[in-house]
Amino acid sequence: MPKKYNRLPYKLILRGQIFHVRISTVINGKRLLVRQSTHSADRNEAEEYARKLFIEATEQAEYRTNPNKLKEFTIDQAFGLYWEEIGQDLSDPDNTFNKLSNLTKYFNPSSLLSQIDIDDVSAFVGAKKREGRKVATTNRYLALLSAVINLCKKRRVNTPNINVREFMKREPAENIRYFEDWEVIDKIVDNAAEHFKPIILFAVYSGLRMSNILNLKWSDIHGQTYFIRVKDKTIKGGRLVAKTIYPPMQDILDNLPRRNDYVFTYKGERIKSIKKAWKRAIERAGVPYQSFHTLRHTHATWLYKKTHDLKFVQQSLNHTSSRTTEKYAHLIDKVAYDEYMSVFGDSGRC
Repeated sequence: MPKKYNRLPYKLILRGQIFHVRISTVINGKRLLVRQSTHSADRNEAEEYARKLFIEATEQAEYRTNPNKLKEFTIDQAFGLYWEEIGQDLSDPDNTFNKLSNLTKYFNPSSLLSQIDIDDVSAFVGAKKREGRKVATTNRYLALLSAVINLCKKRRVNTPNINVREFMKREPAENIRYFEDWEVIDKIVDNAAEHFKPIILFAVYSGLRMSNILNLKWSDIHGQTYFIRVKDKTIKGGRLVAKTIYPPMQDILDNLPRRNDYVFTYKGERIKSIKKAWKRAIERAGVPYQSFHTLRHTHATWLYKKTHDLKFVQQSLNHTSSRTTEKYAHLIDKVAYDEYMSVFGDSGRC
């Protein structure tokens, strides 16, 4: 007798008393394989379950693998999607927004996201190089563009068939810049605007990023502890971290008026940017220009020089990985009160 073949695109398999279904078919050149229990011991019920599962699975596969079934987004729409779902919840949303806006100078916002090709990305990298941008800066932009594309894939938006991260280049060992001593810091503070002085000192004492300082609210402070959100790729919006308020920091807070929900204000309004104030203070002090972020490096370098304890520095900077902190070893399981005070406690500044 001729051999019988199963012409159905799925097969029922009895395991114990329960039927399981196995679907194996090809959709747009890609194999679709599904194995699942029907949760039924009745063959007729199992057959109906398998039929519905097959229809649902193939429709989803068709939608995913057929470009004509995917939504088309412009680059501007794709950036908007990322901003709404992820960007504004990150620890430094302003920085993310600025990067997305800057990318539209190189990638036409009205063009389709799916039309980005390797020549477009290569041209972007070349433009950044001609502008004198660091490799690390270009890599951050590429990582953001890659994140936008990956999110769009999850949202069934047609995306370019390229790996943006392949254009990221190896970053040279970072040359940590920091201020040598309090004399330099004092010059900058003395030449800073009055509302800006406490921000500079708080940055040195705390080691916080600019965004964390400017976003700090009075409601984040509870007794001798304050809470901030720090970057963490594994947690949407970053993770909440409790930090100790040491006496030098407390002195600053005690001398600040509460005119707003935010701790650091100017004329009763929240301070959104300090770039101009920082540049002006540096110029007036006659100090070679360094970014405001140098204060964070200064905090870490001074602590490491004094304690030689990388774990201490890691916790003070809220780094999730010790590898990030190891760059300060060129020259924290608990934060020791005496160790902190030995560095900052006798400064007498507020």
